[in-house]
Amino acid sequence: MRAWVAGRFGEPLDVLKLETVDAPEVAAGHILVRVLAATLNKNEIDGIRGVYASMPTPAPFIPGFEVYGVVEQAGAGAEAWIGKHVIGMPRGGHGGYAEYAVLPTVMAFEVPAALPARTASALFWPFHLAWLALFTRAHLQRDETVLIHAGAGGLGSAAIQLAVHAGARVIATAGTEEKLGLCRDLGADVAINYRTTDFVHAVLDATHGRKVDVALDSVGGEVLEQTWRCLNYGARHIILGFSSGIEQEDERPVLLRQLIFGNFSMVGVLMTYVEDRVLESASDVSGVAYPQVNFNMPSRALGEEIHARILDLLARKRIRPIVGLEVGFEELPQAIDRFDRRETWGRVIVHTTR
Repeated sequence: MRAWVAGRFGEPLDVLKLETVDAPEVAAGHILVRVLAATLNKNEIDGIRGVYASMPTPAPFIPGFEVYGVVEQAGAGAEAWIGKHVIGMPRGGHGGYAEYAVLPTVMAFEVPAALPARTASALFWPFHLAWLALFTRAHLQRDETVLIHAGAGGLGSAAIQLAVHAGARVIATAGTEEKLGLCRDLGADVAINYRTTDFVHAVLDATHGRKVDVALDSVGGEVLEQTWRCLNYGARHIILGFSSGIEQEDERPVLLRQLIFGNFSMVGVLMTYVEDRVLESASDVSGVAYPQVNFNMPSRALGEEIHARILDLLARKRIRPIVGLEVGFEELPQAIDRFDRRETWGRVIVHTTR
C-alpha cells in the first residue's frame, strides 16, 4: 500500500515521504479499514516533530490520527464490522496517512454509507470532543454564555453549532475577518479578532461585565491565563489542548491562587474511549507510563450515545461539519503546511482517491 512515512522527526515538508509499505496486520478486537480519507489534526503534526509526549511514536512511522473508510478485514470478535463505513482513530494514534489503517473497535464508529465522504471525514473528532467538553464535562445550560477560542477551526466550528443548538449565547475568537464571518454564520452572537483586539476587554464589553459561564480552550499558553479574567463565579474553564505549543502540557504551572480568588473550575477533557474501565496508566493507550497521573477515560458506551446524538442532529440538518480544504493524497505534506500556518479553517481532508 502507499503511505506517507516520517523517516525521522522534523518539519512535515522535510521528513514526510510517500512510500510503498506492507499493509498492517489485524489483531483481535481490531478492524482493517480501506482509508478513503484522512483528516488532519494538530496532534499528528506535533508527533511528526517528535514533541507529542502524550502518545510518542518512534520514527520511522506513518502519522495520521483520524480516518474515514470501509472495513475490509477484522480480527477475532470484530467480524460484524466487515463492510461498514466507519470513522475513528487508528491504533496508537498513528497510521492514518495510508491506504489501509488498523483501528481498535473501541475507537471506531459506523456512519451511513450514503453520507458524502467530505461530511463523514470531518465529523468524528471535533463533534465528539466538543460534545464531551460542552455537555458531559461543562454541563452547559440554555441561556448560559460560552467563550469558544479558535472558533473557525474544526473543533471550534463544531462547538459553536452544538452550543447554539443547546440555546447558549456564543462568543467566539478567530484570527481573520473571513474566519470571524464563518463564526457568525454558524450562530456566534459575538466574534472577536484576537489578533487586533484584546479579547478579554471585548468579552467584558459583550457581557456588560457579567463574564462567561463556560470557556472552551484548546489554545493554552497566555490565552489560558487571559481567559481566567473572562470567567464569572462558578464558571467552567474547559482545557482540551495546547495548540499554542504542546510543550506547555508539562511545563506551564497553574497558579492555585487564581482558582481560589476566581471561584471557577478548571476542567480537563481527553477523548479516548475505553471499555467501561479506568486506566491505571497511559501505557494502556500509548505505551508510555506517566507517574503521578490519574487516567480516567470516557467509556465506549458514552461514545456510542454521543455518536447517535450527533448523527441525529446531522440528519435533521441542525449541524454540519465545516470543510475548508480538500486535497489529493499526493498533496498531503503541502496541506499540513497550510494547516500548521493557520491558513485554513474548519477541517482539512486528504482523499486517498479522487
